[in-house]
Amino acid sequence: MRKPGLDLCRVIACMGVVLIHTLMLFWDFDPASPTWIFYNLAALAMRLSVPLFFMISGALLLGRERLDFNRHLRRLLHFVLLFYLWSLICHGIDRLLLHVWNEGDFLIALLSGYYHLWYLPALALCYSALPLLHGLIHGEAENTKKGALLLAGVVAVRLTLALIPGKSAWLSALLASWKLSDFTYLVYFLLGWLLSRVRLPKRALWLLGLAALAAVLVLAHLNRRYSIGTGRASDLYYGYLTPSAALSAALVFCLCLRAERIPPRLGGVLKTLSDCTFGVYLTHPVFIDALRSLHLDFTQYNTLLFLPLCYLSFLLLPLAAAWLLRRIPLLKKLVS
Repeated sequence: MRKPGLDLCRVIACMGVVLIHTLMLFWDFDPASPTWIFYNLAALAMRLSVPLFFMISGALLLGRERLDFNRHLRRLLHFVLLFYLWSLICHGIDRLLLHVWNEGDFLIALLSGYYHLWYLPALALCYSALPLLHGLIHGEAENTKKGALLLAGVVAVRLTLALIPGKSAWLSALLASWKLSDFTYLVYFLLGWLLSRVRLPKRALWLLGLAALAAVLVLAHLNRRYSIGTGRASDLYYGYLTPSAALSAALVFCLCLRAERIPPRLGGVLKTLSDCTFGVYLTHPVFIDALRSLHLDFTQYNTLLFLPLCYLSFLLLPLAAAWLLRRIPLLKKLVS
């Protein structure tokens, strides 16, 4: 049964990712200026978005009583294919039209991925560990055995290729996209699964909210002080595995799961938006880079007007594109 709370959570996560990338355009402001206080705080607070996506996957996949190993393997390979396909699309558009990242050998750029696509290899790596985790959690010997072999094979191949001396540039670029350190995001899969099984009392939610707020404010303050000290904007204290990201994601996830009763009409809209979030994630950087290609000085514009306008454009245009692509049979899998 589809849970509206998870659909809501997915939409919020998608909106947060788009905001993170929109704020990149406004990064050149003086970190000592009042304007950058907002940028710094918003960019750090929205780091909850990526953990939310991992938590949703954990709640859905680890929460199932049975995990079809073959189907799961096809899903994993689908993400691998999408990574290289969208890398080709994004870099192709950039080389032909935008000329924002038009640097170096095209094959190296393609294998390295477009900047936002790092999430797909990270997700695929975590998916390679899920059958083992699911088998251990639910006591399924078959999935445990197959999952252990799959995970061991993935890790062995990655480590073996890394040991090759004098690697070519293309092999180095290929390996750079597949970081074994991304297995740390499995923490969020497990957290999502655990939180989906319990209903935190209001007192616990208040405490979680206060802890998340305190973590965000402290890290934002530290990052601003560091940026002012170096004389340029920095993301030193940002990250998806920080206390602020973990606590904030856990809070939003728990609150969304409380949305159990949604009117049918609103539920239909929410389902449609949720179905389009993956497409929005894949396509929105193209729209951002289209504006970046104009080489505007964003510090010269009224932030109160220009930032919301940019954000809504980067949210609504990819949403329309994803909605249309999902209705074209031959292209639906590009954004699914």
